[in-house]
Amino acid sequence: MHAALSGWLVGMLAVGPAAAQSSLPLRLTPRAVPTASPSSVTVVAISLDATSRTEAARLAYWAEQSVARSGRLDLVRLTDALDARGKAAREAKAAEGAEAMKAGQMAYDELDTQKALQQFDAAARAFEASDMSRNFGDLSRARVMKAASQVANGESTAAQLEIRAVLAVDPRAQFSPNFFPPDDMAFVDKERKAALAGSTGTLSVSTEPVPAQVYVDGQFRGVSPVELKGLTPADHFVTVMAPGFEVEQRRARESDTKLTLAPAASMRALQAISDRIVRKPEGSERDVALRELGALAGVSQVLALLVRGGTGTAPLQVTGLRLDVTDGHNLAYAVGAVPSGEGMATGSDALLSSLVGADTARLAGNKPVTHFSGGGGSNRKTMGYVLMATGVALLAGGIYFGMEASSKEDDFRRAPQTSPRAQDFKDTGKTYALVADIGLLTGAVAAGLGGWFAFSGGGGSGGDSKPAPAPTPKKSKATPPPAKSDGKSDSLSMPPPPKGTRPVGESLPMPPPPPPAKTTPAAPPAKTTPTAPAAKTPPPTTEPVAPPPTTRTQDTRRTKDDEAAQREEELRKRREEVDRQRRELDERRKQEEADAEAKRKRDEEERRKREEDEKKKRPSIDEDDLRNY
Repeated sequence: MHAALSGWLVGMLAVGPAAAQSSLPLRLTPRAVPTASPSSVTVVAISLDATSRTEAARLAYWAEQSVARSGRLDLVRLTDALDARGKAAREAKAAEGAEAMKAGQMAYDELDTQKALQQFDAAARAFEASDMSRNFGDLSRARVMKAASQVANGESTAAQLEIRAVLAVDPRAQFSPNFFPPDDMAFVDKERKAALAGSTGTLSVSTEPVPAQVYVDGQFRGVSPVELKGLTPADHFVTVMAPGFEVEQRRARESDTKLTLAPAASMRALQAISDRIVRKPEGSERDVALRELGALAGVSQVLALLVRGGTGTAPLQVTGLRLDVTDGHNLAYAVGAVPSGEGMATGSDALLSSLVGADTARLAGNKPVTHFSGGGGSNRKTMGYVLMATGVALLAGGIYFGMEASSKEDDFRRAPQTSPRAQDFKDTGKTYALVADIGLLTGAVAAGLGGWFAFSGGGGSGGDSKPAPAPTPKKSKATPPPAKSDGKSDSLSMPPPPKGTRPVGESLPMPPPPPPAKTTPAAPPAKTTPTAPAAKTPPPTTEPVAPPPTTRTQDTRRTKDDEAAQREEELRKRREEVDRQRRELDERRKQEEADAEAKRKRDEEERRKREEDEKKKRPSIDEDDLRNY
């Protein structure tokens, strides 16, 4: 029995660390769910403070690469999704270049090299007007085939000039001996070596009004501002992009290049969504805002990265979330640290792979896991499981030592009172009894606290809540203006549109809302909105003027303020209730300890009185009796 109880005790002690390390009690274990076709997903990185603006944009690129490598998701870049018109124009140019390449190759195979030259030249111009961050390789191939057509036409000088221009921008361009004779291949090798030896140029790229991803000759080179070294002395293709802005492309050569990004039509909506997430990055409003972003981008999933910068060279604190736009089901969730700078490419791979590698299973009845909270809920549950396991182990230990104390009591009663072992049995039994009492009381308290932490709304997933209906993208006219920055957070770092520009579908920007009334919400409209009477309104001009906010708008704003105040009051009452319960639990524990101590003293006092009574009843033995014995 002792061996069995000891084994059970050791097993209970191992439950706490095991439960803390296992992901099963804390959140649902991800399980791969096969799909018929890849789901479209867009990546958004939101900086929660001003120090992480540039690093968030860099992390978004590596997240896009992780999505592309997974093979199970169809990546839609957020920049393209929010600028549908520009994306369509760039894709049309890419398709035009592909058709011209196909026609040129067919003409070349049919020995119509003049037509082939024209088609390859048209393909190069079309690719140059497309997205150069993706189609730079196609541009190089079109120019190589253009040089091959010139060689076939006997235009050796023009072909050499084209070869030199191609290698100056792309020294690793491939020239096939099937299209170029040995003399031209020797010229290619000589020009390639010269281009690589002369790669000493420096190019600085900066953007305004926000940091942007920088691509040079189709390769990602960081987030602006960047300084690139080791470039060949040629005109390089620079492409910069940022969510909410149009893609900007330009040729640049060894100088300081500054590009200004033009805001896209969906910039205000994106700014409003990101501001809502920054205000409450761990609240349920975060999931609602991300679903609205997914509907705005026209994708089925959103991969969000909430980035908080560290001080100095400290790593970034990143909360990653991938959710289904339809019902808000959290497909993946991860929290971790990611190194900044050059180490981000490899340091972020584990966290990003966990976000795109598998999907979280739904709850019973196909209910979605509608919300994961970061940090607090998970730590609370972990502490709860550890306390529960510790409490069970202490209860088991208390039972064990209680049985040992009972055994020592029996041995004490059976032993002769004059035997020296009787006192040893007595002292050992008292020690075992004290240990048993402490173990039982402490174990009960620990198990109770652990159960309360683990199962009383620790904040794991909100699968029991009803999912909100799928959001629909709002028109630009109904898009709320971007919230004012409070100086403590910086989301996507997108300023309001420049003066003189208006979003599509909106006549004039809405005037700033008046401050809320200092009195009760039922204040008369005349006191909160000092507007002129309708009769004194000037005649309409050629451009309509937006009317001032109506009383209904003010009432709606005041209602939202009241709801926010009511939510804060409910949170305050909930915290007070938790504190009160904790104080009651501490007082109950102290009272139980005091009662146990008093009971132990009473038992000890009664035992001492019984011993004294037995000694009084027992006849005394003198020396004559001992001699006679």
